[in-house]
Amino acid sequence: MLGIQSENQDAIAQTYGVPDGRVFESWLRSLNYLRNVCAHHSRSWNRNVVEEPKLPAAGTIPALDAFISDAGRRTRPYLLLCICQHLIQVINPTSTWCGRLRNHLLNGFPGLTHIGISLHGMGVDEGWDQRA
Repeated sequence: MLGIQSENQDAIAQTYGVPDGRVFESWLRSLNYLRNVCAHHSRSWNRNVVEEPKLPAAGTIPALDAFISDAGRRTRPYLLLCICQHLIQVINPTSTWCGRLRNHLLNGFPGLTHIGISLHGMGVDEGWDQRA
């Protein structure tokens, strides 16, 4: 949101349940990065997110609190999926996207742990499927 005054950035961010416009701007940059990875058919499950999103203060968006103290997980795509979930819940509270994503990750992600491919590489942690 370059070129937009801080108070206007904050107003736009607050519309989406984010109190700080600079945090929201970093989310948009990070989501744009992930979109580009996906659009060019690149591997995303264990990719380091180059445009790391900023996080709001603990307790502001509880679904993101687990990432605050874990620098490694902040660079993984699962954080961006959690950010998407937050935004989707604000935009369309009746969306079934989260359930469909959970189902896809649980049932569609290949079982290739024997060669090091797992959901952990995406940044998920224990109990993620209960919180998602």
